[in-house]
Amino acid sequence: MRFLGSSQVFSGKEFLAPHTILVLDNANKLIDIVSSNEIDELKVEKHEGIITPGFINAHCHLELSHLKDKIKKHTGIVDFGLGVMQQRHTFSEELQIRAMAEADKEMVKQGIVAVGDISNTNLSISTKQASKIYYHTFVELIALNPEKATTVFDNGKQLLLEFNSSSLHGSLAPHAPYSASKELIQLISHYCFQNNSPTSIHNQESNAENNFFQFKIGDYLRLYEQIKLPIDYFTKTQKSSLLSVIDAFHSSINTLLVHNTFCSNEDMKVSQQLHHQLFWCLCPKANLYIENALPDITELIKQNCNLVIGTDSLASNSGLSIIDEINTICKNFPEIPLDILLQAATFNGAYFLGITNQFGELNPNTNCGINLIEGKKSEFTVKKLA
Repeated sequence: MRFLGSSQVFSGKEFLAPHTILVLDNANKLIDIVSSNEIDELKVEKHEGIITPGFINAHCHLELSHLKDKIKKHTGIVDFGLGVMQQRHTFSEELQIRAMAEADKEMVKQGIVAVGDISNTNLSISTKQASKIYYHTFVELIALNPEKATTVFDNGKQLLLEFNSSSLHGSLAPHAPYSASKELIQLISHYCFQNNSPTSIHNQESNAENNFFQFKIGDYLRLYEQIKLPIDYFTKTQKSSLLSVIDAFHSSINTLLVHNTFCSNEDMKVSQQLHHQLFWCLCPKANLYIENALPDITELIKQNCNLVIGTDSLASNSGLSIIDEINTICKNFPEIPLDILLQAATFNGAYFLGITNQFGELNPNTNCGINLIEGKKSEFTVKKLA
């Protein structure tokens, strides 16, 4: 038996009463939560800091791990995307797989127990099979041309089958409004509804995205020109990108909006009204890396948005650490209560992925992972206790 105590214990939803003790068996499984007066004080491992469940990384691109330090900062999303497209396949598969394995080990060390991971290929399968982390793979589909929706959708199902056949959890996801037609989004969303699985989409990572949908102008025209993608079929919607596609998602499935850097208050309000199972993913370090901007997290909280936290990729981040993302938020939004961020990093992420029976909360009879957050706000570090 192990008996863990700390100055504060966060359950995944709230701070527990002082003098709370976690009881673990010899396999580090949480078997009970008791008060310190029920335990011999000499048996308790005492810590200073905040004990939490293991972290949930709600959005990651493990496949891009080999691109660390390869893409310039502050270029904006179009040039960042072009950089990824130009470089991601210039490395051997062996090197890519080795980089993924190292990134996976880093996340384990950082107290991450589950990941919502974006995949475009099957290269991450071996890493995920060998990992201590629970992975839910979002097979990402791209086709702005509505005529290609069915073919891309069918190919995506075949790739998803490869993950499922390897005993890995997964579902389908459109890449972004500017790269997935409403027809493709509808096919994906209906499929996820039939299979009771979550989906995800990159949302409003740049203001150019809104300009493209509202007026068919801006930097995305340069992107399509450079990759030689005709967009004659695309008609401006005179609405933001999010409001142009939100009704294509089935409102009964957990749907993740990632980044939201240039999401307006009105977009938040209307989307929340139309879709009651939305989750809003914060990846602040990636937002600063690419656009040097952050979403209005204070407004997201005011509008009762379900927040989760992700790291994005090593192509857009110096590391894959949820505690570093929390520190970045704390530095830029010191008014945000810590318990909101801790819930975003634990229970909310597990709830989005549908894995609260095992992760995200300090529940007896689970291997939920136990982290210790040390240091002061905005300068936290994390230690994995179990």
